[in-house]
Amino acid sequence: MAVVASLYAILFYGSAIGMLPGFTLLYLPVILLGVLPVWFGWPGLAGSMIGAFIGGLYVEGVPPYAAWVESVTALIIFGLNWLLIPRNANETKTRKNLITLMAIYAVTLFIGTAYILWQYVYLFNIGILPFNFIGSFSFAIVLASTYSLNLIIQLAVCPALLRTVTPKLKSWGVYSGNFSEWRSIRTKVQAKQTQKIP
Repeated sequence: MAVVASLYAILFYGSAIGMLPGFTLLYLPVILLGVLPVWFGWPGLAGSMIGAFIGGLYVEGVPPYAAWVESVTALIIFGLNWLLIPRNANETKTRKNLITLMAIYAVTLFIGTAYILWQYVYLFNIGILPFNFIGSFSFAIVLASTYSLNLIIQLAVCPALLRTVTPKLKSWGVYSGNFSEWRSIRTKVQAKQTQKIP
C-alpha cells in the first residue's frame, strides 16, 4: 500500500508539466489506475487513494477540504476498472480482448474525468480553474482535452503493462485479479480455513 501511494504521488508530481493553475491536465497516475486493480486489489485501491490525496494537496495545491476529490476520483476509476476489466485482460494479443479493454478504459476514464471537473467547478467553486465555467462550452473544452490526452496515454501503456507484467506477478503469487477473481480466491481460502478447524 505504501509503495503504491508513493508511486502514485511521484507520477502525480511528474504530471505537473501539464498543469493548468490548480488542475492537472496531464494525469500520469491514470497508468496505475489501469493496471493496479487487477494486480493488487484492495491494497492497490487504498494506496491509490492516499497517493491521489497527497498529489492533490502538494502538487495541485488544492485546499485540504477539497483534496479528497482526487481520492474519490481514484476510487471511481479504480473501482470501475476492478469490476469491469475481464479475467483475461492480460491476454491482449487477441483483437476482441484488446477492444474490450480499451472500451472499459474509455468509459471509466470519462466518468472519472467528468466527476473531478464537476466537483472542482460546481461543488467547490474555489477558483481552481481560471476559466468562466458557467458556460458549458469551456467545461466541454477542458473535459475533452483532459480526457483525450489521458486516454491516449492509458491506451498506449496499460495493455502492454498488463501483457508483460501480469505473468510475472502471477508466478510470484502477488496477483489479485479482477473483482470476481479476488472473490473466488477469497472464498477458496475461507473454505480451506473452515475445513482445518476441528
